[in-house]
Amino acid sequence: MKLNKNIVIIVLCCFGCLSQAQNGFSDILAAGVEAADKYANSYTAPAAEAFTYNLASGWYESGKVLQPGKFKLQIKAQSTFAPDEKKSFVLDPLEYERIIQDSYNNTGNPSANISVTFGDGSTTPRLVASALGENNPDESLIIRSRESNTNLLLQEDIITLAQGIGSTGLDVVPSAFFQVGVGLGAGLEVKARFIPKIETDEVETGLYGVGLQWELTQFFTNEDGVNNLPVSVSVLGAFTRLDASYDFEDGAVVEGSDQLLETKTNAYNFAAIASTNFKVLNFYGGLNYVSGNSTTDLKGTYTFRSNTVIFPVSSTVEDPLSLKSDVSGVLGTLGAKLTLGAFNINADYSFGEYDTASASVFFRI
Repeated sequence: MKLNKNIVIIVLCCFGCLSQAQNGFSDILAAGVEAADKYANSYTAPAAEAFTYNLASGWYESGKVLQPGKFKLQIKAQSTFAPDEKKSFVLDPLEYERIIQDSYNNTGNPSANISVTFGDGSTTPRLVASALGENNPDESLIIRSRESNTNLLLQEDIITLAQGIGSTGLDVVPSAFFQVGVGLGAGLEVKARFIPKIETDEVETGLYGVGLQWELTQFFTNEDGVNNLPVSVSVLGAFTRLDASYDFEDGAVVEGSDQLLETKTNAYNFAAIASTNFKVLNFYGGLNYVSGNSTTDLKGTYTFRSNTVIFPVSSTVEDPLSLKSDVSGVLGTLGAKLTLGAFNINADYSFGEYDTASASVFFRI
């Protein structure tokens, strides 16, 4: 799958499951909905967390707000870096064996014993790729079903575990959007960010957000309304929402209808900000409390007709997966802004569980 589609899949926080839709996604579901749900949550959670931190970042470049009636337009790009420990998770084959055995027992099929091993036969837990990592070499699970009395092999399924974005050479979670600000007076500046709703092939995305920044140093201006302090200090509250969907029915290898992946991400940032007050080059910093949540739902009907351990005959499941992630944490931000008349450039770096680099060019009117 092309890199640009992988980036869209990052936005959906389910890159690997979709990028493997041609050769593995159906197998993961065919292992049983309970096992697929556990694997998919472990696999996608780091990506959902990283993207929540990404969306919460980049809301300010100064502690000083715009004057009443002043306007600015920004083009902003951000990249969030995943720590190494978030690029993988521990998978225990015996835990999945228990889950799949329970699922099989509930099907009402003839009694059978389920075993789960890695492709090399090992049952020792090991690290496998999350949506942010890479399996090198490929990893797989072998699920075997044996008749309870005779121990005869009834079925063997080999599931290739999904790769993450590391397999594409991409090491960051990116985003890009427009952001505007308007001075309201009384030390207030309202901000908004957006990506117009875009439909590309099977993908539809849209992003919007709103924030309010209040400058506290307005209370220390002189009689002429001029702030002679060397710094400006303000506080900010902001919210960002991402809606995205991926209609992969045309390319799915599992029969069914209305097959759609939908994700909704909400990100909040509450920040205290300080910056210098020079004419050309200024430095700024902030302390941010970030929180958010992400929900990704696999919708539609999925009919399995091949002989699998859980579905030995034709079986249909509907809306099989719902993946949820909640995140909160504190970030520190350091940055610089260059002012050349109405033209401005800024760049900053936020430090925390997931570091984020942000840069923008903007014009003030």
